[in-house]
Amino acid sequence: MWKRTVWQTTVMLFAASAVALLTNSIRSDRVSLVADWSSEARLQMESGESMVIPLEEAYKRCSSGEAVFLDARSPDYYQLGHILCARSLTWETRETQFETAMEGVTQDCLIVAYCDGENCSLSESLARQLLEMGYRNVRVLVNGWTRWVNAGLPISDDARRFISTQDQCTS
Repeated sequence: MWKRTVWQTTVMLFAASAVALLTNSIRSDRVSLVADWSSEARLQMESGESMVIPLEEAYKRCSSGEAVFLDARSPDYYQLGHILCARSLTWETRETQFETAMEGVTQDCLIVAYCDGENCSLSESLARQLLEMGYRNVRVLVNGWTRWVNAGLPISDDARRFISTQDQCTS
């Protein structure tokens, strides 16, 4: 009886897998079985161009004033600290704060959106919305806040105080 149950279970799993693979192969929107699921691969424009901006280039553009940085995190996190050249524009407040945050920003200006965490999609959502609105040069700094802070790049004074307080508490 035990052998029969194992055999039937194995056959059922094999049959279900075969049906799933066959169905996937004939669908027009099939799921790739082998793919790069990283955030960099996910952040592609329809043209195939990557939306990701490297940290070094982002720093250069921030320092020279050649880009507008948008912090997609909540206003509370922005107040605790942000990249020194950043403006706050969250997904939730984009409709009410858009005019203020985007004042003076042209459609061709380089815009860098960031949030915090490897899997944070707030900056991606904001960047895609901006592209849909006609902004042509939008990039995403993946895991922007953490990477910026860890690299010791310029941040708001409030953030410096907050981070040094955290360090004192954990030492």
